[in-house]
Amino acid sequence: MLHVREINQLAELTTLRETWNRLLQATPRYSFFQTLEWLEAAWGHYPQQRLRAVVVERDGETIGIVPFCVRTERRRVGTVEVLTYPLDDWSTFYGPISAEPQVAIRAALRHVMETPRDWDLIDLRYIDQASPEYMTIGETLRGAGARLFIRPRMEVRFCSMAGGWEAYVESRSRNWRRQMRRDVEMLEKQGAVELVRYRPAAGGTGRDARTAEIYQICEQIAAHSWQADAASQSTLSSPRVRDLLFDIHCRAASLGMLDTNILTVGGRPVAFNYNYVAAGRTYGLRAGFDPTAEMEHCGRILLFKMLEDSFARGDEEYSFGPGRQAYKDRFATEMRHAYTFRAYSAATLKSRLMKWREQIADSLYSEQELNEAGLVD
Repeated sequence: MLHVREINQLAELTTLRETWNRLLQATPRYSFFQTLEWLEAAWGHYPQQRLRAVVVERDGETIGIVPFCVRTERRRVGTVEVLTYPLDDWSTFYGPISAEPQVAIRAALRHVMETPRDWDLIDLRYIDQASPEYMTIGETLRGAGARLFIRPRMEVRFCSMAGGWEAYVESRSRNWRRQMRRDVEMLEKQGAVELVRYRPAAGGTGRDARTAEIYQICEQIAAHSWQADAASQSTLSSPRVRDLLFDIHCRAASLGMLDTNILTVGGRPVAFNYNYVAAGRTYGLRAGFDPTAEMEHCGRILLFKMLEDSFARGDEEYSFGPGRQAYKDRFATEMRHAYTFRAYSAATLKSRLMKWREQIADSLYSEQELNEAGLVD
């Protein structure tokens, strides 16, 4: 028999740290963003959300934790309450902390649908199309009587490392191979080219001098790039999130989940690639290069050398994060979608209006597809 209970205070949730860590290690394809440390660091940065973490137990043993939150967001109809995951687009995929994600998400969603509704819509935005719970979410919401809207939200490109470095290079185009050789040779004329990779082992506080120095180097490179003036104010050099990112940096280092890469030419740092890693699966958070160094393509060379090193380490994959940029297509070996699963409450006028607009959009989208396929007059 399953038993479900809800936790609404982060301080109470942190008492389950040992259980959370045990479940995380058994969670399929878990990431740093599913750690309790990530949630602790990021939670206070978003005061417009409240916690609804669902703990799922079987015969007295916790088998899953589903950390939902309800966020206040602004839409065309005004402010609305959205039940979602507490990721806020820092990464691409998210899901239950459990070795049995289907069981955990089914129990958690049933609990949400059967308890008093403090939300206008459910919007689970980070569902990996390859995740075990992908089908379960839709089945559970439909079983609860909800009209469900499922849409691809973002494309995520990966470099799989299953076949080895030589096979990977051979799978790239001849022009790509020629260009990479040329770029490396041109850069080497300006000085010794070195990859500095910092992936500390788990343990300690993560606040030692070397960990701080690595962050500062990446931050300084970012400050010389376009990122210094980025409108999003979410880069390593952005004052709005600088303290948050450094805190997360230290927490990731203490867990052995930090992966930073710096390219030096003649001893000068010219490019960085800033990542988090979990069980050989690396997620690319930020990257940049120093244009004042006037070293063309140094960012691309860093990515090339970093991937070569990852293959040598026996890593599983590298995620380029969301979006389709040309360089990602050239380096990636596969692509998956992050889907959003959306259902509306019938309790408020705002939610009914949003559902109505979604139904119209759904209808128009279907008609457009039919027209493009030549199946209608």
